[in-house]
Amino acid sequence: MATPWQQHLDRLGSHCEDGRVQDFGDAAAELQAAAAGETLLADLSHRALLTATGSEVLSFFQGQLTNDALAAADGHPVLAAHLTPKGRVLASLLLFPLAEGYAVDFAEDMLEPLAKRLRMFVLRADVHIHEAGADWVRFGLTGPDAEAAACAAAGVDRLDPAGTTHGPQATVVTLPGPQAAYAVIAAPTSAEEAWERAAEWARAVGDPAWRLARIRAGVPDLGAATSEQFIPQEVNLEELGGISYTKGCYTGQEVVARTKHLGRRKRRLYRVRTEAVLESGQAVYGEGEQSQGRVVTAAPLPGGGSEALAVLRLESAEGAASLVPEGDAQAPLTRLELPYAFAEDTE
Repeated sequence: MATPWQQHLDRLGSHCEDGRVQDFGDAAAELQAAAAGETLLADLSHRALLTATGSEVLSFFQGQLTNDALAAADGHPVLAAHLTPKGRVLASLLLFPLAEGYAVDFAEDMLEPLAKRLRMFVLRADVHIHEAGADWVRFGLTGPDAEAAACAAAGVDRLDPAGTTHGPQATVVTLPGPQAAYAVIAAPTSAEEAWERAAEWARAVGDPAWRLARIRAGVPDLGAATSEQFIPQEVNLEELGGISYTKGCYTGQEVVARTKHLGRRKRRLYRVRTEAVLESGQAVYGEGEQSQGRVVTAAPLPGGGSEALAVLRLESAEGAASLVPEGDAQAPLTRLELPYAFAEDTE
């Protein structure tokens, strides 16, 4: 049976597939709005959400994540990754305070493996992890009026500069990246009103348009298709503030520290465009049969083709060789600018 929130989205004319809103009746116009940089409003309730309570929550996450989890105690949303012992990213995530504890947001297809792995490390610590996706309604805002829309949704006059604002209608969390973007987290009883207030400032769009906006912000979303493929620096987590080199030990930390101290990395995240349809996890090839990288996040473009974030070998991405996606040698990739500088270029 459909939940009240699903019924609300249905009344708004949403078209859903696999639990995600694809559009609100005009997919092409929504993609065009995203491409034009308009203020967007998108349902994010399909994403995985874990909540954690107990007296040792932050010290627990401090030993599990690439970033300083203790900053969440002051209301700062913490972008981070959870790694394998070999330093490979299992999933990227956002840690932030919520209700009486803390919450972790990440790609929905990593819910079971990440929840299982975190619980395995809890041992005797006073930490209780709960799958909370059904407990909260979540939607995203990005664009020039996103801050005003977020304030309206939460019922506040201004957002907390720390990054997490608890209002009477909802909690607002600042999302990572150089462009204004927010997640609104509301109880089911207040979610419809929060959405309606935000909608006065923003256009409702489906997941493809939201992905396109986040790609243009240069923020990757690492899920099952790319799990264990990259080290954190290769997906630009350093540029996005998702790595702390001073916080102390965590799983996979030796590889991250070694990469930093050895200097220039061999691969990093680029923004690209092609006439082909791209998917997360898809390989990218250069001349010959050797893979030169892999697509992390992709979205369709209004006039056809795709825009994506892809991890590519530097020598290939910045050289003269043509790069093409797996399965379509006639659709070369074109490099596009990211809205931030690479770490080594600013040193």
